[in-house]
Amino acid sequence: MSISFAASMPAAYSLDLPEPSSDIEQNKRNLDEYGLAVHKGLFNAEQVAAMLARLKEQAELEEEQGVAQLSDQSSTSKTWIGRASDGEAPPCWQGVPMLINKGRIFIDLGVMNPVLHQYANHCFKNYPMLLSGMTGLIVKKGATPMVIHTDQQFVPFPTPTPVYLNMMVCLTDFTEEMGATRVVPRSHKWGVYPRTALGPNGTPINPDPINTVPVCCKAGDVILFESRTWHQSGESSSDTVRYSFTLLWSQSWMRPMDDIVQSLHQDVYESLPKEVLSLLGFRVDAAGRFEPRHPGDRQSLNRGMPFVPELTRGGTKKAVPFGNLKAGRTYGYDDDQHKKHV
Repeated sequence: MSISFAASMPAAYSLDLPEPSSDIEQNKRNLDEYGLAVHKGLFNAEQVAAMLARLKEQAELEEEQGVAQLSDQSSTSKTWIGRASDGEAPPCWQGVPMLINKGRIFIDLGVMNPVLHQYANHCFKNYPMLLSGMTGLIVKKGATPMVIHTDQQFVPFPTPTPVYLNMMVCLTDFTEEMGATRVVPRSHKWGVYPRTALGPNGTPINPDPINTVPVCCKAGDVILFESRTWHQSGESSSDTVRYSFTLLWSQSWMRPMDDIVQSLHQDVYESLPKEVLSLLGFRVDAAGRFEPRHPGDRQSLNRGMPFVPELTRGGTKKAVPFGNLKAGRTYGYDDDQHKKHV
C-alpha cells in the first residue's frame, strides 16, 4: 500500500543525472534540482581500504557465527538471520546493521565528517539533525532490484523539506552490472510516492512502469539522495562484489530508523565524546526526552533528569538526584556526570 498526494507522476520525465563533483556548493545545487548528488573522491584510497577491510571482516565473522543478515535476492525479499547455508539459495545480499557498534573508523570518517554535515544541514534548512542509521551493504551476483520507493514512503503527507538524507559511501566502484543504486532524478519534486503492491510471491512490486537510471561512480565517492527521491538497488550480474555503507540522517523530530540510544553498546557509549553522542540522539531538541532506567544511567547531554521510581509512603524505593544538580536548578547537562562515563 502506498500513499498518493494531489500531484502525480508525470507522463514523461528526464533521466539525466548531475555529474559527480567535489564542489560542495555545486552538489548542494544538484541536491535541490535532482534530489541527488555525487561527491567525487571524498575519501582517499587509504581510507577506503581501511573501511572496506573492517566491513569485510565484520561481515565474514557475522556469517561464520550465524548472526548475519542475509538474502537470496535483495533486502526487500526473503531474508534470514544466520549462515549462508541456512537459506534455500546462496545469499547474494548481506546487510551489516548498527555499524555504529562495529568500528570506530565509521564514526570518525563518516558520522563526524564535516563535509557530510554540510549537506545534511543544507537539506534540512539548518534544523537540528540526528543519525538515524548506519548500515553496511554487500551486493553479489544474482541480487535483484528492490522495489522502487522513497525513504519517507510511510510519512502520510507531503513535506516541504526531506525528513531523511541518505549518504552511500562507496567502498568499491559502482557500475550498472554491479547493481548500482538506481534513481528517478527530480522525482523529489512530484509530491507523490511510487505505487507499490504485493507480487505473486508475496514481495513488493511496482504495478506502474517506472524508468530508473543507475548512479555509477568510483570507490571513495559518496552518493547523496534525499528521502523524497524515488530509488532502488539495481540488479547485479557481475562477479565483482559491491561494498558500501550508508549514513542515514534525519531531522531530529523524526523517529529514527534505528533506535541508537537504545541499541548503542555500553563500551562504545563510554568511548565517545559529547560531539558524537549528540549526533546519535543523546540530546533533546523539540523531541527526544528520555529518563534514566536506573541511577547513574545514560542521560541526555542537555537535559539531565533524576531517577524517580514509583514512590509510596513507607516504601523502600527512593528517588536519586541527577549528578550535581541542585534542587531548584533548571535541568541541564552535568559535565561531571558525563566524565564518569567517558
